[in-house]
Amino acid sequence: MKVILMNLAATAALATTAVLLVADSGGKGCHQPAQSVTFDVGHNTCGAPGILQVSTPQDTCRLDVEVEERTGLPMTGDVYDGTVDLRQGINWYLADMNVFIHLNTDGGTPPADTDSGTPVEVNRACEVLLEGEVLRLKCTARNANLANEQVHACEAVLTPR
Repeated sequence: MKVILMNLAATAALATTAVLLVADSGGKGCHQPAQSVTFDVGHNTCGAPGILQVSTPQDTCRLDVEVEERTGLPMTGDVYDGTVDLRQGINWYLADMNVFIHLNTDGGTPPADTDSGTPVEVNRACEVLLEGEVLRLKCTARNANLANEQVHACEAVLTPR
């Protein structure tokens, strides 16, 4: 009888945990109007100046990204929970995984019009920061291998059109 009661108690605890997990797994909650912003990319140490366009549908946790390849910026991104404001840099970021970048021996990037440098497979993440009146994109590239060491950092200034 004691074993049956212990099994019953364990089953009840497991069922309660499952209910709580399902209730908490509703995913992201994004609350914003549909947005689309085009930025001029300048003061860019990641690549050349260019254009970045980001958009997100109404009340949807998705970021659509269009960026000129010459900028050296990630081609994808995402949003965090909460209210997203693309123009103010609130709750969104750029990132891509398992991409190759070319690095010089000093860790810098060679000019885009040359084939120099060593190709390195990296995971990149770019945080969007509002510093006073300036919207800055700060990017970090880490080895895609298990070491995950930082191999490059760069930044750019985003100016909304």
